[in-house]
Amino acid sequence: MPIHMSYKDKGNLDEFTAETAYMVEQAKEKSLKSIAKYGKDAVQRHIPRTVGKRRHTHRKPLHKDIQAGLVADKIYGGKRVRIRGGKHTGTIWHILNNGTYRIPATHFLDNAIAEIDAVTDEKLDIALSEEFGRR
Repeated sequence: MPIHMSYKDKGNLDEFTAETAYMVEQAKEKSLKSIAKYGKDAVQRHIPRTVGKRRHTHRKPLHKDIQAGLVADKIYGGKRVRIRGGKHTGTIWHILNNGTYRIPATHFLDNAIAEIDAVTDEKLDIALSEEFGRR
């Protein structure tokens, strides 16, 4: 993605650099929010749905109990996208994804991650072009 920028006043290079860094941070925040929303939708598309009568009616269905958002990354700093199961179903995602000796594996997480990974660069490019296009 080519970005064309012109700079005429050489005296204010520090201001220009600080403004550019701020714009990149804003684009990063916007793209992460967009990726989180898209990721939640992707997981909802790939997660298996219950057909017929549900066995556990006291908890939400898996496709309705998905949380997505931005969290602070304690190891590397900054923010990252986190998509996970909610309070009622978050502890059984690995069973549904990997299967057991009674339940075949569905690999819905692998399929959702592959779909999210395919659009991540595109979402970042869109956010950067919108942020620098306003300049």
